[in-house]
Amino acid sequence: MLASPAMAAPDVPPIRIPDEFTVWAASDWHGQLAAVDRLLGAAGLTDGADRWTAPAGTALVVTGDIVDRGPDSLELVRRLASLRAQAGPAGGLVALLEGNHEVQVLGGLGGEPDIFQAFMAFGGGATLLSAGLRPDEWEGRSPGEIAARVDELAPDLVPTLWTFAPYAVWRDVLFVHGGPVPFQGLDRFVRSADRLWIREAFFAASDPFPDADAWATYRDAGIGRVVFGHTPMDRPTLSHGGRALNLDTWRGQQVTLARLEPGRELAEAFFLAEPAAPRAIADAPISAEEIRRLDADLPAIVDAWVPSHAPSRPADRPPEPPPGARPSR
Repeated sequence: MLASPAMAAPDVPPIRIPDEFTVWAASDWHGQLAAVDRLLGAAGLTDGADRWTAPAGTALVVTGDIVDRGPDSLELVRRLASLRAQAGPAGGLVALLEGNHEVQVLGGLGGEPDIFQAFMAFGGGATLLSAGLRPDEWEGRSPGEIAARVDELAPDLVPTLWTFAPYAVWRDVLFVHGGPVPFQGLDRFVRSADRLWIREAFFAASDPFPDADAWATYRDAGIGRVVFGHTPMDRPTLSHGGRALNLDTWRGQQVTLARLEPGRELAEAFFLAEPAAPRAIADAPISAEEIRRLDADLPAIVDAWVPSHAPSRPADRPPEPPPGARPSR
């Protein structure tokens, strides 16, 4: 296991999944509650709603970006948090990992200006809408005003996002949102948001993973394969000779679930997919140059912001949804 992180709330450790488990993995579900319910029901993990039904020895890993863009961010967070609570007593495990969009919600509502810009530019309005805000309650409003309204309407949202883990490990597979970072030591990897924003520098690198010197950190830690998301593709996409699998299928307008079994290669994964509902709110107009700037700058900004804003000890469980909140369906 890699070292403990400081990117998530300090007391949230990485997750180790028992070697003998069967793992179902996904990424970038972006508020797609109805499609996710269909996927989990088809996989036999749930009853198609809020009851965990998977056999013992089953894990579900979601490598971040549960929120923003789609129509039901808050209810999807609540659904997955509920399944996480049920899975352990049933002999299973649900690993909810942080993505850059979870960090954008936390930092944006926390008032960091650049993170707030990214939050509002890249689908954050959909999360606010799902929490019960009207557009006039965020347009032209300060982050503090918006955060106060979110806390009033959905007091469980922010505390739940702080409970998401930084990454998970199963056998020799690393589950992480963006990917491992070349030539980065373990201490930096676990304490930096670089792993949430990296794209081509991992999956399109000419240095083969994990054999090249660029990846010695991970190889020495027993990591030989990676399951990730963050960069949207039309369909599940392998790279690094089948040792890396991208499950972000947002560009293909679908959400995906992959079954990984002990002793099998990533290329042998079994996939389920469901069409995604339209975005609740379109991303803001933003230039490609500005997107590149944010991608390059945000990890360091997040790294500077988190230590003074993360809860020192996450609660055993987040606050209950407020009375009258829309129940999970």
